[in-house]
This record gives sequence, C-alpha cells and structure tokens, in this order.
Amino acid sequence: MEFSRMAFAANMLINQVLQVKRGETVLIITDTDRPRTITQALAYSAVSAGGEPIIIIMEPQQIGGQEPPAPVAAAMASAQVIINQSTYSLTHTAAVREAMGKGARIANLRNFTEEMMVNGGINADYNQVKKVTENLARLLTEADVIRLTTPEGTDFTMRSLGRKAIAQTGFVTKPGDLSGLPDGEATLAPLEGVTEGVVVAPYIIDQIGVVTDPFRMEITKGKITSITGGRQAMDLKRLLEKYDESGYNAASQFALGTNPACRVVPNTREVSKKLGTAHIAIGDNISLGGQSKSSFHLDMVFLNISAYLDGKCIIKDGQYQIDLEK
Repeated sequence: MEFSRMAFAANMLINQVLQVKRGETVLIITDTDRPRTITQALAYSAVSAGGEPIIIIMEPQQIGGQEPPAPVAAAMASAQVIINQSTYSLTHTAAVREAMGKGARIANLRNFTEEMMVNGGINADYNQVKKVTENLARLLTEADVIRLTTPEGTDFTMRSLGRKAIAQTGFVTKPGDLSGLPDGEATLAPLEGVTEGVVVAPYIIDQIGVVTDPFRMEITKGKITSITGGRQAMDLKRLLEKYDESGYNAASQFALGTNPACRVVPNTREVSKKLGTAHIAIGDNISLGGQSKSSFHLDMVFLNISAYLDGKCIIKDGQYQIDLEK
C-alpha cells in the first residue's frame, strides 16, 4: 500500500494522539512480522513534526505481556514517545510501566495492518470517543458489582469496589499516558479472587483466534477451574499450562468498547474497541492497578453483550440503555 493512503492515520497518531513536539525522541518498536510500510509512514510523520524517530526491529514475542528484550526495554526507558507497532501488546510489562513512570507517552498499535491504517476505527471522531469513554469509566469506577451476559450463555459477576477505571480515549498527551489507535475503551482491574461464573463462546481470544468450536470456561473465586469444548478450548488449555499459575486469574481486566467506527474483524486490536462490545483478560493486570502479576495478558472479546452495574442494565444485547454523552 502506498504511503499516501496511510498518511492520514500516521499524521493523526503523531500530531493528535501523541502531539509530538520538536526535538522529542520517538521510539518505534516493531518486529519482523509487521509491515515495514507502516513503520516508515510513522517515521516520516514523526520527522515532519520535528521529532527524532528511532526504529527498533525485534523478533516477534510469543504472547502479549511478555517482556521485551533488554535492549528494547532500555531504549523504552530513555524515550519520550513510544509507539508499539509490534505483533503483541507490551502494555502489561514492567518495561512499559518503567517507561510510563519516567514520563513516556505510549501509543499501542500492536498487530496493526495496512488495511487498518485506512479503514475502520481509525476514522472515528475521537472527541466523541473521548466523551463516551470518560462517562463509562466514571460509571465503572462508581460501581461495585459488574455482571456480563451474552446470548451464547456467558454469565459472570465481578466486584470492583475501590478500583478506578481508566479511559483510553485515543489521546496520549500527558507524561505517563498510554493509549493507541484505533482506541476507545473504559477499562478496569476487577478485584482478584471473587469473580464467579461461566464464559461461553466468546467471539475471539488473543493468541487463539476466532472461536468456531464449542467453548466453555468456568470461573470460581477468580480462578479458571475448567475449560471444555473443541479446538480453541484445547488450545487455550495448552497455552495456560505453558505459562505461570497467575495466568489462571480470570477477569483480571474488564473493558467496554467505546468506538462506533471499529468493526467486527478477526483482530482483537480493533474489535475490542468497538462500541457495544466488552472484553475481559486473563493473566497480568498490574498496569491497570490490579494485583495479578503474570508473564502474559490475553484478551477475550464478546459481542451482543448485556452488562449490569450494581443491578442496573446499562447495555442490552449490544445496545446501550443509557445516554452515553451525559
């Protein structure tokens, strides 16, 4: 794809999302599986804004939340602006937390494709996304009991009293901010050890892909106690057995998508931000203010959701029952 077609997204990221200033170092992290065209478009936009781009190319990580190689982490610790254009998310890593603590502004473009640089959620009105996201984050912060259901049979309940929700709005303008493109989610770390219920046939799972076979995951006292079903269920069981025990922490994250321009596509980077969806995570949630420390972080996305905050239905079958802009 020609650079000119990706210029809008690249320029929006550099000038609107990150607001790169003249003389700032802009670290672009990518890997050998990602399109070089996107990397170059980002670098050209950074130069045009007066930034000083630095590109690091690494081997692809094995899973989201895996720590990057030491030289990458060292570069992150000294950068003012960081763009993760690699295949997997680095958000839930000590490297990102250290960089944020030193004031870096970080944008997550993990698993981005050339097509996503032109179509879908990247074209949203981010001022509207910001308003909706901040309102939903406020409601999540004020709530204690959160329940999620889907037509497929998912039904589980989380508790979150005392946990503050984060509004990821597509703006990364202050030191220590983290967001990305396409973006739009109100997210928090539910209390560990209390989630109860069952997950049935989510739309897609990080690392596993779109769920096409029967899938059932039971959660008791915040832990995954059973995974049954077809190929995707077995893939997830094998993945969990490969990593640490904290990976069995279920609903370590709960998030509501807030971007109406995002599409239902087999890429969690985009579909998890779509207005009317929700996603949970298993594994690490330290970056969200939680207490589950794990070597990975893996999202599960649900469509056509119903969600209840302290018993009040705010969304029914994917349609919000409240005014999102008040």
